Amino acid sequence: MMHEEAAWAEQMVRAFLQGTMDIADFRKIYDEDERINDFLQKIIDELRDSKAPIKGYLYDSPPIRNEQAGKGDIEYLLDPASDPGLQYGDHEYDSVRNFLTYEFRMLTHDVETATGALNFYNGVYIIYYQRDQSIPYRYEYSEAFDFSLRVIPDYLSGGESEKYIEKHILPLFPKTMKKTERIKAIKAKIREVFRSEKGYPQWAQASDWPLGKDGRPATYLGKGKSEGDLCIFRFRDESTGEIIIVEQFW
Repeated sequence: MMHEEAAWAEQMVRAFLQGTMDIADFRKIYDEDERINDFLQKIIDELRDSKAPIKGYLYDSPPIRNEQAGKGDIEYLLDPASDPGLQYGDHEYDSVRNFLTYEFRMLTHDVETATGALNFYNGVYIIYYQRDQSIPYRYEYSEAFDFSLRVIPDYLSGGESEKYIEKHILPLFPKTMKKTERIKAIKAKIREVFRSEKGYPQWAQASDWPLGKDGRPATYLGKGKSEGDLCIFRFRDESTGEIIIVEQFW
């Protein structure tokens, strides 16, 4: 990797980690420009070749050193066979690119969700931390994730439903509200928007609550007849009356 390209890539990584570049902007550049991925992959390759010890980072608030924070991810990148449970067909964490873009249940890296943003930030951070331990850990992503756990029920966590909540519901209730009142109001709004006629889905995989043609959440009608490992969930698009079938396998 040429020095100028590496310098540019490192500048982009530092801007993101230090908070001067928005996560969505950085992710777009990362997806479109191989130089950033090549720079991060080189850090992993050099760590593997040198057999240097993996460095854990400062995570807790107030910050204290956690020697294990992030080390499992680096260990996996150095040796994917170390955790076969994270290998799913073509989506093995066999490279930095796969590691930072992997999508499966809570391992999502979709930065439009609090879960994905935290996973993506932590992934970039722990890799770059092996090169520069002076880079401070920023807590905004973990704080947003912790808050999402407080207000978003499991059956809506991840996917389009979580993105809908974070885009259309959370902004209705500003952070200037008292925390308990804000949490209560958000939960009530979620129940109002994500309507159900018969309980709530117990997903076999990740949450997959569909949106209607008008972009609003469909109404849950209940679980259809299962066939072996196949689970069927029935919804209704309130804008068209269409029945939407969601299928998942255990």
